Amino acid sequence: MNIKPSSPQGPHNPAEAAAADAARTAAARKAEAGPQKQAVDAERNQAKADSADVSAEAKALASQQGVRQAQPSLEPDRLREVSARVESGYYDQPEVIDQVARRVAQDPDFLNRT
Repeated sequence: MNIKPSSPQGPHNPAEAAAADAARTAAARKAEAGPQKQAVDAERNQAKADSADVSAEAKALASQQGVRQAQPSLEPDRLREVSARVESGYYDQPEVIDQVARRVAQDPDFLNRT
């Protein structure tokens, strides 16, 4: 740390000393934060992929039980149709939101799930 008093004898009053200390501290924090902030921003801008770690025990159990490969529950044509609706904002309409909420509420398993 470099100490540079305002005069050879130092600051003349405590308020001036406190202001000088505050200015030096702020300048030091700003200088330190620059590269850190840039690193954080760069990390946020990088594309991140989801990942999952599966234990060896879980893999062994899955192979013993003959777990099948996941199959999509929608046909490819229907999946494309739903995707197009999502992209167009169809599901953001108040009428559609209301209709979906009513159908979910009417599902007999909706309130019985644990």
